[in-house]
Amino acid sequence: MIRSGVCTSFPEGSRWTAIPTPEGCEVLQLNVGPTGLVWAALLDGRALVRVGVSRECLQGTSWVDVKPPSDGLKIIQLSVGTNAVWAITQDKHVWFRKEVNGMATMCESLCTGSGWVEMFGRMAQISVAANNQIFAVGADDRLAYYRFGVTEEDRTGKKWRALKAPMQVSRASSSASFGSDRLHRSFNNLQSRPSSMIEQHVTSINGEHSHSAPTAAAASLPAGDLGARYETQPRHPRAWSPVHSAGSVVATEARPDTDGSVWSVGESSSCIFAEDEELGWAEFEASWSWIEAGACTVDPSPPLPNWFGDSSGCGSSSSLDVDAPWRQSILRELRRRTPPDDQFAHYERPGEAAASWVHKGEARVQRGGDAGSWIDCLLELEWVQEGSLGNTGSIMCTGSLTILNADGASTLHIVSLNDITCVQMCSDPGTPRLAIHVPRYHTPVIRLAFNSDALLEEWQAHFSTTCGKLRGTTEKSSDESVWAATTYGDIFVWDPTRMEANQLREDECYVQKFDLTGKESPFKVALHVGCCPGTVITFTGCIGDEAERIGINLEAPPTYKPKHKTFTELENTCLHLNPRFKDECVVRNSMIEGEWMSEETEGGNPFVRGQEFNLRIETSEDAFLIFVNEDKFCLYRHRLPPESACFLSFWGKLKPFKVVIKSPRIILDMLNLYWRQLGGHLRRVESCKVGVTWGIGYDHTPWVYTGGWGGGFLGTLDSHNVHPMTDSQDFRVYENQRWNPVTGYTSAGLPTDRYMWSDATGKLKRTRDQVKLLSSRWQWVSDWMVDFHVPGGADKEGWQYAVDFPASFHANKQFTDYVRRRRWYRRCAIATTGPWQELGHTKLLEVTLEPVEDYEDTVISVWAIASGGAAMVRVGVSKCNPMGHVWEHVNTDQPLNSISCSPYTQVWAIGKKGCAYVRIGITKEKLEGEKWVAVEPPNGGQLKQVSVNKAGIWAVDLHGRLHVRKEVSEKFPEGTHWQTILPDPTILNSAPNTRGFKHVSVGENQVWIVTDGGTIARREGICKTNPAGVSWDIGIPGFFQYVSIKAFS
Repeated sequence: MIRSGVCTSFPEGSRWTAIPTPEGCEVLQLNVGPTGLVWAALLDGRALVRVGVSRECLQGTSWVDVKPPSDGLKIIQLSVGTNAVWAITQDKHVWFRKEVNGMATMCESLCTGSGWVEMFGRMAQISVAANNQIFAVGADDRLAYYRFGVTEEDRTGKKWRALKAPMQVSRASSSASFGSDRLHRSFNNLQSRPSSMIEQHVTSINGEHSHSAPTAAAASLPAGDLGARYETQPRHPRAWSPVHSAGSVVATEARPDTDGSVWSVGESSSCIFAEDEELGWAEFEASWSWIEAGACTVDPSPPLPNWFGDSSGCGSSSSLDVDAPWRQSILRELRRRTPPDDQFAHYERPGEAAASWVHKGEARVQRGGDAGSWIDCLLELEWVQEGSLGNTGSIMCTGSLTILNADGASTLHIVSLNDITCVQMCSDPGTPRLAIHVPRYHTPVIRLAFNSDALLEEWQAHFSTTCGKLRGTTEKSSDESVWAATTYGDIFVWDPTRMEANQLREDECYVQKFDLTGKESPFKVALHVGCCPGTVITFTGCIGDEAERIGINLEAPPTYKPKHKTFTELENTCLHLNPRFKDECVVRNSMIEGEWMSEETEGGNPFVRGQEFNLRIETSEDAFLIFVNEDKFCLYRHRLPPESACFLSFWGKLKPFKVVIKSPRIILDMLNLYWRQLGGHLRRVESCKVGVTWGIGYDHTPWVYTGGWGGGFLGTLDSHNVHPMTDSQDFRVYENQRWNPVTGYTSAGLPTDRYMWSDATGKLKRTRDQVKLLSSRWQWVSDWMVDFHVPGGADKEGWQYAVDFPASFHANKQFTDYVRRRRWYRRCAIATTGPWQELGHTKLLEVTLEPVEDYEDTVISVWAIASGGAAMVRVGVSKCNPMGHVWEHVNTDQPLNSISCSPYTQVWAIGKKGCAYVRIGITKEKLEGEKWVAVEPPNGGQLKQVSVNKAGIWAVDLHGRLHVRKEVSEKFPEGTHWQTILPDPTILNSAPNTRGFKHVSVGENQVWIVTDGGTIARREGICKTNPAGVSWDIGIPGFFQYVSIKAFS
């Protein structure tokens, strides 16, 4: 229809006049150009053009049919300018119509043009101004774009530029004010979305098409009734935060079998944080959905307004003109002014006295373990630097931490900085705290509380700097480093090169020596490496004059068998050497699950009472070779895998002197690893052998490691190549109500009901007034709002219904439903710095990296899972280009939530329903492979995370159990069945409230896990005959939630 009588004095017009369309043509969208040229998009994907439009005949005379750009494409939106027509097809690609002249509305050929030309980029909506300038809304990031370079000579333009049009980041007023432009600019990045425009270099292997994953736009959620009248204020309210509530207490009480809102028993953030499968609906409170430029006339000649410049989130769509004459002139002047040599080289270096210092302060220290009381104390951090800083001098650095009573009269703790393995934040809301890990000290974890966040960060920076200097980890970590992330979002890295340098000897073996002088028998020495083939253990000592028998054993970990709610412990011994002087023999034997096997006694007894001995045990593929006093004594065939040996023990009347362990593998003691903190805030960190490292924030933004260090609490002095970072989290509480026949649904429940304001389990009371941010680095970016996108759905007011608490909740009320609940959320964000660079705007749940070849700058196969569960492959990633070029989608039968690859031809994934998938058909030329093959999950469990490498295929299920795939071979890479590894007492006692496994990472010959109590552990005894291993080497209980060892070989 056309509106008649429209003018400036009568803009609403007088009446509608129907314009008939050809039979079978249903109009989807209509657009009129400034000259009166009319184009219409039809439901079947074609277009109609109205011919004969003039001043005298505004309705035109006839319709002309225009076909879509190609078969299978449908035009969904059109925009008409003076001499330009632009269209968008259903795949969000942009098309330009050639040879259109809007002034010649009477000529059919000039009105319809001659053909379609595809433009680079993916747009959701487009609008052409009166002078043919183009504006658009990105399909993936919902940013507003402007087409740069459109002129009369080149109507298609050069490239898209994102407009600098920041959104308001909070619905709150004064409570969301950040107080500085820096924070405002940082938090504006939280509104960014996956980029619709990724400008490619000419050498891009995929041409100019972008394959970014589409992300649906989300409308802002209504605030709803805050329901304050239903809240009951506690007498002594206790503050809580996402990190605080995500601890072991919540995890202990979560019940996924009865509460559908809980993601998993082992997921520490199940009650508070947004779940991965729920991402995509409320990533952003507002986004661009429509743009109209019909009344906008922009002069395309430079200079354009500042808000037409490239946004920081637009990728590489523009670059500085580094060759500009003014820039070159300034550089030449600077070079001319700089002296050619250092004028201060002859000055002597400062004396050593200035390099020693003592830093003092006040704090509170916890006494008596996790439940101990807090007392005031004085802190003294002393740093001593001795030696000469001259050209030939050497420097020796030492440091210590002394904790005194508040009066300074007595010492509570004195710790050498060399013994500190990690310094972590362990704050509660409003209470800044640090945890200092000293595993070999009588108090393994010293907790300190400070009066302010600034004071905590000051001491944290001092600890990090001094411990880093002692450990030689002040700059970039090596490519082989192990990465980890904590529940607080802190990032830690362990560099193995220092340990390798200390252990490696000329014969390419790792050596560890133990001085046992003064030790009394019986005694045990931890091996930490097993007895893999090539291992040599040398034990020297002296046998007592009155000895009747002595024993020297290679002990394996005990076997734990579940018995009701406890475990039965059965001992294992790989090798038992028992010299018996009365019988003049040496008994050799093994114990398997508490039972001794048959004895071997041949060969006499080379040990002599009252004399020193030298025992050497060499491990081969099939036997132990035993040498006594440099003479070969016997050969003992393996009855247990030698890799399972974890202790060298001895008993009887003997005096030990020394034990030397020589192994082809690095000897790792998990308690001795030094964890160094880097700036930033991430939820996951993943690396590979060539040193390329990616991270994923809590808001699922991907980040790439820049190779720098520092940032965050370290500031700028001890930092290099750091960038601003932002991240966000949600606070979540549930409002619960019960129905009664008098008042209907009300907050007055039964005495046995859950709290009317609670966490997801209903067992912990959580009110909105109790919420407190973890530290001053966090700021609110929204008010409390009803969450309409919860598992199971919700009605128009956000309520979910069920028969009773707890039960499975659903969106529609049924006759038997007597309880209901709804979820409220409030978002907070953090602004910090770190050696990380943001990778576009595509939101990711998980990522995995693996080099294709063995050389340094090889192509890296990068698989990821987008926010909606779609699998993607990143093209063009290498060490020289760690960010890659574009994403390529890989079709899947169902959404995924975990993925892992190593080697690059072996890709495994976990679906949302807990089933495993393996990708087949992967080659160097086709890294995305051909198809998925389903692999059944373990009996009685649904998988949630998988990790694969040369050490095997390992997975974690929703119940916190660990599984390893058995009988994997080249001909049958998917294996035959799963072997389940239950959490044994070693795991359950590693940290308070530990009930199972949370995350697993598999390397070339090692497997590391993270428990739901925050402890990192390494699997011992993995070998070809027993790929599941036998025991765990426990590390520090450090609030960890993620670890990556793929770079560590």
